[in-house]
Amino acid sequence: MTEKYRPNLHFSPRAGWMNDPNGMIRKDGVWHLFFQHDPDSIVHGPMHWGHATSTDLVHWDEQPIALFPTDLGTCFSGSAIETDDGVKLFYTAHSRTPAGEDYQVQCLVHADADIGAFESDGANPVVPNPGLTAFRDPKVIWHAASGKWVMLVTEGQSIGFYGSTDLKSWTHLSSFGESHGRHSEGPWECPDMVPLTAADGSVVWVLIVGLNPGGYALGSGTQYFLGQFDGTSFTNANAPETELWLDYGRDYYAAQTFFERGGTETPVAIAWASNWLYARQTRTAAFRGVMSLPRQLRLVDTPDGLRVACRVPAVAEAGIAEAGLPGTKRTDLMADLEVGEELVITLFGEREPSFVVRRASVGRGSIRTIRHALDGLDHFAHDYAVDLPWPENGMLDLTVYVDRGLVELSAADGLVWITNLFFPADPEAPLAVGLLEPANA
Repeated sequence: MTEKYRPNLHFSPRAGWMNDPNGMIRKDGVWHLFFQHDPDSIVHGPMHWGHATSTDLVHWDEQPIALFPTDLGTCFSGSAIETDDGVKLFYTAHSRTPAGEDYQVQCLVHADADIGAFESDGANPVVPNPGLTAFRDPKVIWHAASGKWVMLVTEGQSIGFYGSTDLKSWTHLSSFGESHGRHSEGPWECPDMVPLTAADGSVVWVLIVGLNPGGYALGSGTQYFLGQFDGTSFTNANAPETELWLDYGRDYYAAQTFFERGGTETPVAIAWASNWLYARQTRTAAFRGVMSLPRQLRLVDTPDGLRVACRVPAVAEAGIAEAGLPGTKRTDLMADLEVGEELVITLFGEREPSFVVRRASVGRGSIRTIRHALDGLDHFAHDYAVDLPWPENGMLDLTVYVDRGLVELSAADGLVWITNLFFPADPEAPLAVGLLEPANA
């Protein structure tokens, strides 16, 4: 068993497989992270819900397994809420028909006051399958204006909205998405929706959707939509063909926000830092699967319109600063470039660059992200660029979080994020920065 690539700042399970974050909730100052988990294998198998807790979003204590497969099926992704009657979990029970097709229904679980003991509701499934092959990942939110709970569910190439006042009887309200954003042969997955406040004081709803395959780069990706939700339906504020991405890297999928009773103006999201193209092949032995750093969502005005930007919450930044462990580092940079100049970032003591930051014009730039092939990891290599606005003052801020092979780069005050896994020869080797002159200089 090797722990060479086990992160220090990001959550990973003690043993076994992990993918999507589930049931994320903050209660009494404790952040609860549930996750898709197979404790008996490092490849995707019968899904349980693992459970971890933290007070700073960096140092995590893994708890006993929360949800186990039942006669309704294994425990696929879902969410958590806090009500007057305590904390409730919602998940998809996944089974197969006699013909071998997926069969998915939505279930309710009641947690005790400490969120440490769990009991399935006798009415399960509370949302039966309406005849869909992909019908999963229930995300439940409270919509105060209409006085009801709203559940978002994957419906294949769209997201379904259901409403309820008692959490057991659910009515289909609407669907969104078939002609919006990016689609692929895979279903939209792991929906989430939160309200954010724009600079002018208006409230804008952010609808988050996982796409696999078909992300911004190869494989898995997390897109989002901006618009309005009236308690029944979501209306896209942008043209249907507009594509917006929470992260432009290869390893940021199934992002979910923490539920906080009473709501919050600064929702915090965590994603699975991997990609289904090679997730089952990554180079760890005791465990497989890592979560991203937490990111606080906010709205910003850009030359391209209103967009979501993210930053690591202050409580997590404090935990990162205190860590100081080998292979773990936050690096802040300022790309003060003339038009045509490039800043090269090289990771892990290697000779070839991993990021190339270029100022293309007075108001535009790009970040090229490069990763070389590794034996045994299909479709791991990449070389592509992400365009972004260049600040008026001529200087682009960059922050690079490195954690024993997992790298998260933030640019333009969090407007652009690029999350990539690496499996370097030396995960403790340093980062280097160099300036390239313009090609026509």
